[in-house]
Amino acid sequence: MPRCLLLALALLLLPDVATAAPPVASFIYPAGGRRGTEVPIRVGGLFVHDECHFALVGPGVVASPVLKKTDRIWFEGPIIPLPDSQQPEDYPVDMLGSVTVDAKAPLGLRKGHLWTSQGVATGPVFVVGDLPEVVEAEVDGDPIPERIALPITANGRIFPREDSDLWEVKLKRGMTLSALVATAGINSPLRAKLEILDAEGRTLAEASPRPALGFDASARFKAATDGTYRVRISDVRSQGGPAFVYRLTLTTEPVADSIFPLGGQRGTKFEVNIGDRKVPAAIPADAKSWTLRFGAQSIPLDVDDLPEFTDTRAPINAPAILNGRVEKNSASIWKVALVKAKKYELELRAQKLGSPLCGTVVAIDPNGKEVARQTGTDPATDPLIALAPTLDGVYTIRVSERFRNRGGPEFAYRLRVREATAPGPDFRLTVTTDALNVPRAGSAKLKVAVERLGDFQDPIEIALAGLPAGVTAAKLVIAKGQSAGEVTLSAGALAKVAIGRATITGTAATRSRTAEETLLVAIAVPTPFAFTGEFTSSTAPRGQPYGRRYTLVRNGFDGPIAVSLADRQFRHLQGVTGPTIVVPTGKSEFEYAVRLPPWIEMGRTSRACAMAVGVVKDPDGTGHKVSFTSSEQNHQMIVVPEPGRLGIDLANSAIAVAPGGTVRVPVRISRAKSLTGAVKVELILPGHWRGVAVEPIEIPEGREGGELVLKVGTGSTPVFNGAVIVRASSGSVVAETKLELVKPD
Repeated sequence: MPRCLLLALALLLLPDVATAAPPVASFIYPAGGRRGTEVPIRVGGLFVHDECHFALVGPGVVASPVLKKTDRIWFEGPIIPLPDSQQPEDYPVDMLGSVTVDAKAPLGLRKGHLWTSQGVATGPVFVVGDLPEVVEAEVDGDPIPERIALPITANGRIFPREDSDLWEVKLKRGMTLSALVATAGINSPLRAKLEILDAEGRTLAEASPRPALGFDASARFKAATDGTYRVRISDVRSQGGPAFVYRLTLTTEPVADSIFPLGGQRGTKFEVNIGDRKVPAAIPADAKSWTLRFGAQSIPLDVDDLPEFTDTRAPINAPAILNGRVEKNSASIWKVALVKAKKYELELRAQKLGSPLCGTVVAIDPNGKEVARQTGTDPATDPLIALAPTLDGVYTIRVSERFRNRGGPEFAYRLRVREATAPGPDFRLTVTTDALNVPRAGSAKLKVAVERLGDFQDPIEIALAGLPAGVTAAKLVIAKGQSAGEVTLSAGALAKVAIGRATITGTAATRSRTAEETLLVAIAVPTPFAFTGEFTSSTAPRGQPYGRRYTLVRNGFDGPIAVSLADRQFRHLQGVTGPTIVVPTGKSEFEYAVRLPPWIEMGRTSRACAMAVGVVKDPDGTGHKVSFTSSEQNHQMIVVPEPGRLGIDLANSAIAVAPGGTVRVPVRISRAKSLTGAVKVELILPGHWRGVAVEPIEIPEGREGGELVLKVGTGSTPVFNGAVIVRASSGSVVAETKLELVKPD
């Protein structure tokens, strides 16, 4: 029997410790691009290794089908205090690719997903826009204002923690600047704090509690004088990281805070109320969707074929679409004529159209009796009522906000009243995830939820179509009256690695319904190997390596295994770094060492986690890169840092530097008795600094002092937006301190 077949069969017998490390998609940066352009992108991911497959779903965009690993951009930022530093932390790998956006691509969101041999991951979003775009010039240290011309969409990210970005614009007196930011709408963890400042840094305006339509935060300011103004963006919690991306639109054009109605009838012309403006709209008769352009905003409108109404005073005959808005402590009251012999659906469309309304719909018969009530869940669903009138006549339909203290012009809705497409009560299906990984020779469970409408109670049989070849779904019947069930998906031991987009259908005695969401299903290759070790905890000097021994549990895998720091850590690393080492074929013992930074806090326990990566081969020779990582205590590198063996001090922590000048920086080092040999001292400059040069020096054994000579060019004055690092090193032992460079008074 071929060795690779034996390995595949052996996977059936592996303990739970040897499982796949499925990929995670963290971000797309920049998170969008202008129509008619090609956009270089970085996609952040965990457990994606050297390359991964990638796709964007939607018309008018073509993404690189394969992303390649590139140098990771990383800004360490400030030391994270307890207890925040004890939380799990991700360290995404940067994958390079591009997106080509067609000149006629529809505006809006495109969902992205990536996949490897160990599964598929979703989450990041790419936005198609039509304004000029700019991408932040990311630098470490204090923010440097970036001058831009309006209107524009600026792509940036708040990275590292406590970071802020500054965008600088010129305004004429009387101009109104609107700053509109998208974050949650593109699945970014950033909770944006927006401020508009003058050139001296004084705050002139802050984010509105009610953001402009289609954005997650907005701020507005009218210039009293000609001048330079800045927009500052940061995180309200002082957090940040590589996934904290944003799209900031800056414009002096009018901005829509609310819109009414939220849609219209195909083949008609009507007016849309945007604030106090009336904007004409004309929806083609064959339109599947329609977008209203207003200044810098692209506002999608709902389209339908039913008659439209906005006046609540006169009775209305169904079918119809009722357009309304809900004020605080109020409700919309509609009078609708219904017929006893017919069945109706009352579908509220609010949250799905971007309205903040969490609606409650109540139906009252001609005798004043409440016959139906349903409240949407925030932010999952809008109410849908199946109504079978028992009387002919005019029914009262009441639409209100679930929380009485919420309401206003932006709390708009469309209530669709029509004859039911199927007789009697109904149901809807939803799934709890949009991606599922099914391991070879294993299984995964998918939870399917059913929302029973009216008095529908029948059993529902669940079926999946579009699964990858080699994946089967067990029969699932959600029993009478039950609200959920789990379907088990299984894959064969040698199923070909692939992904598929599955649809989920529920069939009852009287009708069949398909879930609106599709499901990405991937066949995943399990990891045959693992590593283990005895519990170890010790102290070690900061500023040098700390290592421990591990044992590989190969489980029949005989190839080389690369070991590095894991992409996902049990705690924030606090500057700990680690190399990639290779454990060769045949070896099952190895030592892995991390480097403790010279500035890591002493007395605080460091807990680093390692990751092992190897290539599993199929019988046809196809290779699959797989990985194992663990946060189990016995697998962690647990160390409490103690004082380092090398120290460095400066006579002055800040010095003034002028163009064309030369500055001497005295340094003094201290050594532990066990540390011998010369010490190298150098200046580590930020990558964006230009015009500053300094040669390293060597302090021989037996001496404690030396002098760095720093020279500044005669050209433009460098931007000193942070401290430089003065580093001393002797072999693998390192010490550091910071030096501030400032302009002369």
